Amino acid sequence: MVKDILNTFAPALGFALALAGCGNEIPRPKPSERAEVTVALPPAPTLTKRSYEKLAGDGSYTVEGLLRERDKLLGESVSVRGVVKKIQKCPEPPPPPPPVVDADAKGGDVVPPPPPPRRPRTCNPPPHFFLVDKNPSSKRELLVYGSMWSVLPNLEDGQEVTLAGSFDIVSKDGVFLRQAGLVVLDDLPEAPPAAGDAVP
Repeated sequence: MVKDILNTFAPALGFALALAGCGNEIPRPKPSERAEVTVALPPAPTLTKRSYEKLAGDGSYTVEGLLRERDKLLGESVSVRGVVKKIQKCPEPPPPPPPVVDADAKGGDVVPPPPPPRRPRTCNPPPHFFLVDKNPSSKRELLVYGSMWSVLPNLEDGQEVTLAGSFDIVSKDGVFLRQAGLVVLDDLPEAPPAAGDAVP
């Protein structure tokens, strides 16, 4: 029955669709008119690569020079010059006790105090600082890590120094990790005992 209804109305439906397609098209929008406003853009900037000093006057690397040469120098011993900034040191140990006078000894002999303890190798936060270039146009900072048995205890904020150490991305003990690179200072050799000092 449905098929009979469709067959009855199919010619009329086809005719109506044909009439709708002939001459009754939907009008297309007109193209927009150009605006009369003139836009003034600033001149294009001239992009030039900023120059930098790779080496300091004494032949060591600058901080920026070292960090820019990172891929070539990782794992190597390097010498770098810069200004100490934001230094962190371990606290000093307490002073040794004063000498004791032995009243029982003849002549009131003075018993020397025990030798002072050595400063701790590390503490929390671990001893470290940042080294920056003297040239203010360089914004790079190099992390320098060392124990209290290295040259670090003798350094002060604002001091310009040349340092030698190992250039890597992680310290030997795993305390510091820095993808840009860091310098690890070696411990100084222990000073030999002075003449007359007891050797344990």
